[in-house]
Amino acid sequence: MALLLGLSGCGADVEIAVGRMNPVSAVSGSGGEAGSGGEAGSGGEAGSGSGGGGGTTSCDVLPSPIHRYTFDGVGDVVADLVGGADGVILGGASLDGGGGLTLDGQDDYVDLPAGLLAGLRDVTVMVWVVRDSGGSYPRIVDFGLSSRGEDPVEGEGGVGTSYLVITPSTVFDVRGVSTLASDSGVTGEVAIHAEPTLEDGEVHQVAVVFDGAAATLALYLDGALLGSEPVGFPLSGIQDVNNWLGRSQFDADPYFGGRYDELRIYSEALAGCAIEAAWNAGPDRP
Repeated sequence: MALLLGLSGCGADVEIAVGRMNPVSAVSGSGGEAGSGGEAGSGGEAGSGSGGGGGTTSCDVLPSPIHRYTFDGVGDVVADLVGGADGVILGGASLDGGGGLTLDGQDDYVDLPAGLLAGLRDVTVMVWVVRDSGGSYPRIVDFGLSSRGEDPVEGEGGVGTSYLVITPSTVFDVRGVSTLASDSGVTGEVAIHAEPTLEDGEVHQVAVVFDGAAATLALYLDGALLGSEPVGFPLSGIQDVNNWLGRSQFDADPYFGGRYDELRIYSEALAGCAIEAAWNAGPDRP
């Protein structure tokens, strides 16, 4: 039981019924069309959720995250229970008082402080969400920088110059959950596109692991590895000035519509078995 006992943090110790889906393997490929934000992609290999792929941290005890957002309370401030990097909700949405945040897919998003990735060689970004609305390339997570700089005005036509992204859908033949990372816009983008979607109205855990030592990017859904790709740049190459939930660095991309239950950021490349343990334990658990 060491895996679950090692899940540390603040939150209610309650059982949360989450329907596990069986992800379809990622489809390998190269190239692809540009999306609405201009992203190009390549596929990744499928793997197991209990090992392999990105991740170097031991599974004996899951480490504490450096930032943790459980979306508790009311109002427009998203509290970081660990690192003090509180965010603000923009666009008119607010916390629902029940441990969740619902974004309308029109103009709602969360603006987190800049520099969450600063000084890190490795990172694991893990989020529990329910998707409501469709569209291609909405952002569950987008940490990066726009060509229009910090906090760009919507409609100015900015594009991403560097970013670490989780999106629930794309325009490629493999249209499901994906991760994108770049230090130089679309030309330098590394992408993993997979088949599973988040369109069933259930809570899903999505995690991306940037392993600087192994120089890999890995994508997980509900504890299972969907794919892994080599990365030719360090995590420090991503300028995380605009750290957003629900909004893209690419102005043409839609906003994300759905509910957030929890977001964790670890300063380590978690192994697959650790990510699976976190999925099994669920959000909002110690």
